[in-house]
Amino acid sequence: MSDNADTPVSLKILLVDDEVNITKSLRRLLGQVDIYEVLIGNSGDEGLALIRENEDIGVIISDQRMPQMTGVEFLGKARKLVPDAIRILLTGYADIEASIAAINQGAVFRYLSKPWQDDELLATIAEAVEHYQLVSENKRLNALVSKQNAELQDWNSRLKQRVLDQTSQIRAKSESLAEKNQQLRSSFGETIEALSGLVGMRNRVDPSHSRNTAELVAAMAKAMDLSADEVRNYRSAALLHDIGKIGMADGLLSKTVDQLNHEELVEYQRHVVRGQTAIDPVLELRDLGPLIRHHHENYDGSGFPDGLAKEDIPLGARLIAVANSFEHRLHRFAEADARTEALKAMKQEWGSRLDPLLKKVLSAAAGEIFGQLEFSAEVVKRMVAPNEIAVGMQLLQDLHSGTGVLLLKRGTVFDVAGIDSIKRCFMIDPFDAKIAVLVERTED
Repeated sequence: MSDNADTPVSLKILLVDDEVNITKSLRRLLGQVDIYEVLIGNSGDEGLALIRENEDIGVIISDQRMPQMTGVEFLGKARKLVPDAIRILLTGYADIEASIAAINQGAVFRYLSKPWQDDELLATIAEAVEHYQLVSENKRLNALVSKQNAELQDWNSRLKQRVLDQTSQIRAKSESLAEKNQQLRSSFGETIEALSGLVGMRNRVDPSHSRNTAELVAAMAKAMDLSADEVRNYRSAALLHDIGKIGMADGLLSKTVDQLNHEELVEYQRHVVRGQTAIDPVLELRDLGPLIRHHHENYDGSGFPDGLAKEDIPLGARLIAVANSFEHRLHRFAEADARTEALKAMKQEWGSRLDPLLKKVLSAAAGEIFGQLEFSAEVVKRMVAPNEIAVGMQLLQDLHSGTGVLLLKRGTVFDVAGIDSIKRCFMIDPFDAKIAVLVERTED
């Protein structure tokens, strides 16, 4: 039997969106790939009808906001008709809850925000096609094994080696599929990072706050010799601790707590409950909910939303509270002595707002995560363009894309892969043309 698995074949992709201009744009984009056969549906019902007529559809791309039937509802029904088809959801910024619901229902392989980046969309679809073809190939090979096992009863020993060879090929394919499945599981962690990035984009004052807080929480948890699972869960909760602020008005987000009137303060305090509610439908995130809900509880019981005190406050929430308080204070002082001054400014909070047992852990972790960069006579500061970055240069400040996504944290030492990534990001989402770095001093 000849193996034609590597021969390019046409693969059907279904696009479902009630906006004709969107489907036209996607059809033009996908028309760049010869093997894609694109089908168009302008509603959920049309999409389901096309699926019934084309049971070999490999990839389904649906918009979330459609009349009569949402994208999540449509993909759930499509899953029952063609369970092996890879499903991708297009969502707007305001549809984060729908995205979480889709992940929880297992209805989507990936979700992409609108407006999309063409390169990112094509890469995601290519990955989906590869996964679909791998699953299909694995089914074909398993069916082949079953057939050969039945025929083996009538065949003599001449065919034994042939069967063993084909079984080896099948095992390799199965191992490849297992690796892909592992990648899918790891994409869940990437989804948490992506959600945290969306939260950061809403925080125009300090877009790196959630990530900084998460890294500090992880360092504190490790210093306490907590388990790897606890460190991972506490870090994830810290990444999402402000997710409830996504629905808050811009004017409210631009104020400090001290600047809020009573009505605004009540609305602000709702964000912790709203954050827990947003992630609760996702089974894998449900344990993080209490940590998000209680990260504004005070050690003396005067916090919100439930007035918990001392050890009644989950440890993860106490860690987030400490890291959150410290990180906010960093920006009130000059960079050279920000860490020391921020720790001093927290003196009155230990025992009232914050768990006093975590004071030493914070001090050690803060030195590790937020310590001042070391300057020496061998290095000097320079401003370089993206195409001037060289291996060994060290980043002096957090680097964000033009739209505010954190690309690299300060202190990062550039390698070849990092340089290529930054050049690519600069082409997709341009940022300031000059980057502050440390380089080795050259002789005059």
